[in-house]
Amino acid sequence: MDQCLEGFGISYAQYRALVALLDENDMHVSELARRLRVTRQAALAIATKLARSDLVTFERESHATYLVVTPVARRRIARLREFADMPDVLEKGLTDIERGRLVALLRKADRSLAPPRRPTWWLED
Repeated sequence: MDQCLEGFGISYAQYRALVALLDENDMHVSELARRLRVTRQAALAIATKLARSDLVTFERESHATYLVVTPVARRRIARLREFADMPDVLEKGLTDIERGRLVALLRKADRSLAPPRRPTWWLED
């Protein structure tokens, strides 16, 4: 999922946070954490990265700090959704057999990336 959004300089976690923030205009960091099912610290880290990208701002009030989506993010969201939802669209186009074959191929590719095991020293001649 991160690879789909890499060109935009945003991670999938940041995208999910941005979508949650767009659903409700102003949101407290704790509420964002609950919606994403992460810790408050993780939600704050995600929000900070979004703020660095000028996608959200922190509005500080006397009793709380709220996250507000910027106009830049509102302009980019349609394009972001197009790329973020691409794996779902591709998956829905596969039959069960094709999906199983794809999973098997991805597992094989994942195993091939692992470094080869070194022989144990006591078995060496």
